[in-house]
Amino acid sequence: MAGEFSEQTLDQLLHALHARTASHPENPGLVAFWPGVREERMAAACGELRRRGHPVFRVAIDGALPGVTKDGWAIGAVSDQPIRSP
Repeated sequence: MAGEFSEQTLDQLLHALHARTASHPENPGLVAFWPGVREERMAAACGELRRRGHPVFRVAIDGALPGVTKDGWAIGAVSDQPIRSP
């Protein structure tokens, strides 16, 4: 849904993705970004970041039970500048 997320929320989510990658490189995924993006809306928010050129991708995060994973999201670059086509 266009306009579902404010610019501030997307900027904060992008910052949180970078912070998670920097502080937990072995497990960089976020499941949700509270309060701006609920777990069930992370795919939409991260899709919007991808549409804007940020290298955001889906990752599997181990759940509380063995063999159970949750979808999470991570960012693949250390810069918060979008990837530009040549």
